Amino acid sequence: MNRTKHEHILDIVSSKRIATQQALAAELARRGVAATQSSVSRDIVRLGLTKVNGYYAAPQAALDARGPVTEVDTAGDNLIVVKTEVGLAQPAALTIDRAKIGEIVGTVAGDDTILIAVKNAAAQKVALKKLVELFATPETRGRAARKRRDRSTASALWAR
Repeated sequence: MNRTKHEHILDIVSSKRIATQQALAAELARRGVAATQSSVSRDIVRLGLTKVNGYYAAPQAALDARGPVTEVDTAGDNLIVVKTEVGLAQPAALTIDRAKIGEIVGTVAGDDTILIAVKNAAAQKVALKKLVELFATPETRGRAARKRRDRSTASALWAR
């Protein structure tokens, strides 16, 4: 199967602890994919990878294991849409507000969706990374996400 470079990168960061762009380029080379550190840097930005606990992770992979946040996406250059388990959007928005992420102008929470306003496209990228770090669980930091959900009550989720 002929996979794209981006598919290889996502596979690598979900299965191994990769801390540097050079290590990622070396792993791509082991798979027969040509890559330089500078091209890997651009790929990291395009894929929205973030460092969690010192290792690269795809945003969705860092969120899937458990916790209130199940999905993060963008809408234009000034909005981030966060999906949560039912009933957990308001506690998650409160956690975001209390984190005082400078790039975030404000949050609006419904039952299972949060709209986050940011200043511009650059702020959006930074805010996305900080959100992933805020909600990442220890099991997903630098490792492949497990497809399990913690269906416990909101108070148990926020007791961490």
